Amino acid sequence: MQGRVTFTATVVSGLLLALGIGVMFLAVTAHPVGAAEVALAVAMILGFFASLAAVAWVVRYAVKRALRPVRTMRDELGTISDHRNIRRVTVPSTHDDVADLARCVNVALDRIEQLVERQRAFAAEASHELRSPLTGLRTRLELGLEHPEEEDWPETARAVLDDADRMQQIIADLLTMAKLEAGVLGTRGPIDLGELVRAETARRRQRVPIEIETDEGVMVSGARTHLIRVLTNLLDNADRHARTWIRVAVGTDGRDALLMVADDGPGIPPEERERVFQRFQRLDEGRRCEPGGTGLGLAISRDIAKAHGGELFVGDSPGGARLVLRLPLIGAQDPASSAPPVSTTR
Repeated sequence: MQGRVTFTATVVSGLLLALGIGVMFLAVTAHPVGAAEVALAVAMILGFFASLAAVAWVVRYAVKRALRPVRTMRDELGTISDHRNIRRVTVPSTHDDVADLARCVNVALDRIEQLVERQRAFAAEASHELRSPLTGLRTRLELGLEHPEEEDWPETARAVLDDADRMQQIIADLLTMAKLEAGVLGTRGPIDLGELVRAETARRRQRVPIEIETDEGVMVSGARTHLIRVLTNLLDNADRHARTWIRVAVGTDGRDALLMVADDGPGIPPEERERVFQRFQRLDEGRRCEPGGTGLGLAISRDIAKAHGGELFVGDSPGGARLVLRLPLIGAQDPASSAPPVSTTR
C-alpha cells in the first residue's frame, strides 16, 4: 500500500485531582487518524480550558458579590472619624452570616456611643464639682485681700481648708473609680463579713445608735479595703439621713451573702432607686447629700460590688431606706438551709 502512516496523539479528556492540582493526561496511540479526529481533540482541549475559565469567572463573581456588604461595612466604618460621628452600618436584607455580622457591629457601636456619652457627661460633672470649691476658695481669698483689716483670717483659713479637703476627696474618688474601671481591685482573700461589720462600726462615731445583727461564718472573697469602703459609704449615707436609728444585718440568702444597712430617715422613692447610684446625683427631696459629700459614694460602692461579682441595690422598706449588698459566698450552701435576714425584693 502506498502512502505514509502518520502517528498522532489522540487526547483522552480527564482530570486527575491529586494534591489539589488538576493534571491533564494524554494517551498516545500508534494508528493513523483523520483530520476530523484531530479537530475533535483540539475542540475538546479548547472546550475544557474555556469551561475552566468560565467556572473561575463565576466563582470570582459570586465571591465578590457575597463580600460586597462586607466592603460596604468597611467603608462605612472608615467614615467614623471621632466620637461625634458614630454612624451605624447598613444591615443587608439577606438572612445570612454577613447580616448577623452587621447587626453585631451596630450593637458594638451602640455600646461605644453610650460609653462615650457617659464619659463626656462624667467629665462635665466632675469639672463642675471641682469648680465649685475652687470658686468658693478663690472668692473667700479675694474678699479677704480686699479688706484685710476686717477679715477673720483664722476662719478664712478653715474655710479654705474645707474647700481643699472637698477637692482632695473628689480627686481621690475619681482615682478610685478609674482603678475600678481598669480592673485594679487589689489583693483578694477570704473575709468574714460579720467580723468586718463589727470591727468597722466599733471605730465609728455615729450621730445615732447602730443596731447590729450578724450571722457567724458568712465568708466572701474580696479586697478588704474596698469592702470597708462600701460599708463606710453605706453607713455615712445612713448617718446623714437617719432620725433615731441605723440597723446593720449580715446573713445569707441561698448561695449569696447579704449585708444590709437600713435607717429610719425619709427613705428613697421607688422611681429614684437607680438614680441614687449615678455619679454626682442627689435626690430632690429629703435625702440630699451633705455639703461635704462628693456625690460619688454610692456609685463607687456599686462599682466595687460589681467588681466582686455581686450587686448593690435599694431594697423595699416600710420606712426609711434599706441598701443591700449581695456577694457570692465562699463554699455556696444549699439554698434551702438558710433564711435571709433581709428582704431582697427590689
